[in-house]
Amino acid sequence: MTQRRVLALAAEPGGSARAVPLLGILGLQVDVVSWQRRDGVVPDAVLAASVAALDLLDDSPERPTGVWVRHHDEIDVALGHGVDLLLTGRAELVARGAVLVPPLGIEVDRWPAVAPLVRARRRQALGLPARHVVRTDELEEGDALEAALGVASAAVVSGPSALLALALGTPSVTSAETARRLGLRPGRDVEVASGPDAATRVADELAADEARAAALSRRARRCAEHHLDLGRPARVVLERLGLVEVADGPAERVGRRLDELGTPAGSPVRARAAAALAVLAPDGGGSTA
Repeated sequence: MTQRRVLALAAEPGGSARAVPLLGILGLQVDVVSWQRRDGVVPDAVLAASVAALDLLDDSPERPTGVWVRHHDEIDVALGHGVDLLLTGRAELVARGAVLVPPLGIEVDRWPAVAPLVRARRRQALGLPARHVVRTDELEEGDALEAALGVASAAVVSGPSALLALALGTPSVTSAETARRLGLRPGRDVEVASGPDAATRVADELAADEARAAALSRRARRCAEHHLDLGRPARVVLERLGLVEVADGPAERVGRRLDELGTPAGSPVRARAAAALAVLAPDGGGSTA
């Protein structure tokens, strides 16, 4: 069995919070340890949660290193340390080569969007009513939550379930606090209600309005792809810090370029590129001459 690579997080006290959502995705493919508490483990790469945390690495052997930066001056300091990768939560720093990491997000590729017509067919097959509203505070997390959000006409969501609902394209109602924390636009990405009773009423109205629900479904998925996807920055970290083998065929090279351009996972552009490149695969039907 292939040994998993090790990524260490270097952070000053109280400074690791910004890294936690991304590390949750990275931990599916590599072992994540604390730089300060690695107990003799030799990491293959390091992520520093801040420029100040780079000072914790001064006496260590060189290894691929990434760091979170918050403004232009920190980029200059980080590059002076010879880092291999810049991460940021600020869109204005992307122009200087930093990879944008949403402070809260979800690995969008893991959750294919469920279109309204597919939802309707699933409800019919399960014997559910045509208008079926789900409250996620009444459900356990896991497969049951995904299944419920995948058939719902509309859902009342909060916290982590809001991220899953957006990725699945579930027309959703949430609180003003959840919308604020996730940067969601009321009336565009989600509907916002003032309390539980109001949320249920708005969700019922949404379920009864197919055109409104369908539009909200499309915008919810688009929001997840453009603003809340942790999958793309996770792939960049793994590749740029040498933690995974990087395939270098035509499809992979095009995929990386689309990543650089910020093309969402479910974009029609990616679908057209995949179809065009399929003829280059060994069984893609292209010429063998």
